[in-house]
Amino acid sequence: MRMKTKLITLFFALAASVGTMFASDIQVNGIWYNFNSTNKTAEVTYQGSSYSTYSNEYAGVVTIPASVTYSGTTYSVTSIGDRAFSGCSGLTSITIPNSVTSIGDWAFYDCSGLTSVTIPNSVTSIGEWAFYGVNNIIYSGTATGSPWGAKSVNGYVDGYLVYSDDTKTTLLGCSAAVKGDIVIPNSVTSIGDYAFYYCRGLTSVTIPNSVTSIGGNAFYACTGLTSVTIPNSVTSIGQYAFSGCTSLPVVDNLRYADTYLVVAVDKTLSSYTIKNGTKWIGSGAFYNCSSLTSVTIPNSVTSIGYDAFSGCSGLTSVTIPSSVTSIGNWAFYDCSGLTSVTIPNSVTSIGGSAFYGCSSLTSVTLNSNTIVGKDYKNNSNIKSIFGKQVTEYILGDEITSIGSYAFYGCSSLTSVTIPNSVTSIGNNAFRGCNSLTSLTIGNGVTSIGDYAFRDCSGLTSVTIPNSVSSIGNYAFYNCSSLTSVTIPNSVTSIGGSAFFNCSSLTSVTIPNSVTSIGDGAFYNCSGLTSVTIGNSVTSIGEEAFWGCSSLTDIYVCGDLERFQRLLNNDDRIKVGMSYSITINAEHGNVSYPQTMCDDMQLTATPYNGYHFVKWSDGNTDNPRTIELTRDTTFTALFAPNQCTVSLQ
Repeated sequence: MRMKTKLITLFFALAASVGTMFASDIQVNGIWYNFNSTNKTAEVTYQGSSYSTYSNEYAGVVTIPASVTYSGTTYSVTSIGDRAFSGCSGLTSITIPNSVTSIGDWAFYDCSGLTSVTIPNSVTSIGEWAFYGVNNIIYSGTATGSPWGAKSVNGYVDGYLVYSDDTKTTLLGCSAAVKGDIVIPNSVTSIGDYAFYYCRGLTSVTIPNSVTSIGGNAFYACTGLTSVTIPNSVTSIGQYAFSGCTSLPVVDNLRYADTYLVVAVDKTLSSYTIKNGTKWIGSGAFYNCSSLTSVTIPNSVTSIGYDAFSGCSGLTSVTIPSSVTSIGNWAFYDCSGLTSVTIPNSVTSIGGSAFYGCSSLTSVTLNSNTIVGKDYKNNSNIKSIFGKQVTEYILGDEITSIGSYAFYGCSSLTSVTIPNSVTSIGNNAFRGCNSLTSLTIGNGVTSIGDYAFRDCSGLTSVTIPNSVSSIGNYAFYNCSSLTSVTIPNSVTSIGGSAFFNCSSLTSVTIPNSVTSIGDGAFYNCSGLTSVTIGNSVTSIGEEAFWGCSSLTDIYVCGDLERFQRLLNNDDRIKVGMSYSITINAEHGNVSYPQTMCDDMQLTATPYNGYHFVKWSDGNTDNPRTIELTRDTTFTALFAPNQCTVSLQ
């Protein structure tokens, strides 16, 4: 019983200790505090559970002490809590002591009567929107957060403006409470993203010649802004930099324009010629100008911004000059009247959905190698840029490679010509182009990537040029309408499942150059009736011809025993070729190997009194070497020898 009494006594002692550790909503000399008796610290707060009910009682001049005494204990004032002075419109002055190290979220939010605040450098943490609506702040510390109402801003504060440091070269933000005119100092070289975001009281801004860049959304929704001058020194302006600046004057039917920037236009325009010398067409410049039927873009323009012509449903054609290097996201989005477009070689960057929703756009000419090399995984392949309704893509000679997933899912594409300049076709490049019926591959291509033409179910024939050395895995997988394919002597390897489920393929000749045939290369080619395999093949993968239910003959050139080992003693193996050769000769004969394989040699021998002239196809070689790729007839043409008779 004695031990139990001690435990009960100890429990009540601990409970009493915990009860005095924190004391909340205690008013001392007109200021409310929360006290921490353990650390002997105090936080300035508001009374009660709702700041909206009690916090607005602070008014006039308030001086926060460095320390405060309560119930005989002295506490150091180290913080100003969340919303402590929020909504105190009658507050005219606040003094913050050096003991304070943190200021909470929304602490002085909308204290519209507070004209100036000096924040001591002891403060290392300032909460979000802590001083939103306060007209002037002096602070040179390095607190984190967005205390001035600007988006994601912290740094060196001088008046209304926030800089990255005391050199004042990078302007990061401005108090949302700014009113009237702002002159940006000559030290500034860049204006950051969202710097004056929603500064509705701003009426004019002077940007010095030292500034070279203006960030995205920099003056977004500055509805009171009536004047701004962009100096010649500025070389880049971010997306939506001046969007929503509805009070900027209309100049020449164009809402605030100079030789470097187009911001927003009169929505009733039917045509417009952008001034020569203009460098950028700004984000949203012609947004939803549904009456616009034509626009002239000068050669000085280098950038077409986000949403620049989005929703211009009356626009039927546009010429993009060779000066343009970048086209932003959604630049021509939903231009439903646009029927064709040419992308020049100068374009190195084009945003996602740039021409998406252009429902009448059926023909696109691509001259930019960068664009065709875009990757589906970055949501910027051809389909995501132009939409799936395009039926024809014309590739210019500037194109050197077709990147992975470049035309993936272009389900309306019916034809494409790959120029000689292209050297490689990437993985999945045309995968899922199920309306593609014809394909011409230029003779510069050296490799066809994995899955390059997978699921091109409308493709009926393919001629692979002599430049190609390898056909990737699954390259023509499930091309169920493919009836013929010509594999040239340059190909050395056929990948696994390369022609998997090409059920309409009836015959195929694998040339002497091929050394390996991958697993399941012709798996389930149920229409295949004959196959000829060249002598150089040293490796045939498992189930290479599995499921070829119509295949009756596998013709091989070379050692029969070797092929029986490679094909697991398949009883369909025959020595020779699947193609027939018919030889015609009059006044002579033609000899050729009885075992017909590729690279056969024909020798024409004339009868006495005759000589060989040529073959029926015009070839004069004798002997001549031929490659059989189909049933062929050769005729040797002979002529009688001429006699010379001398009469004495």
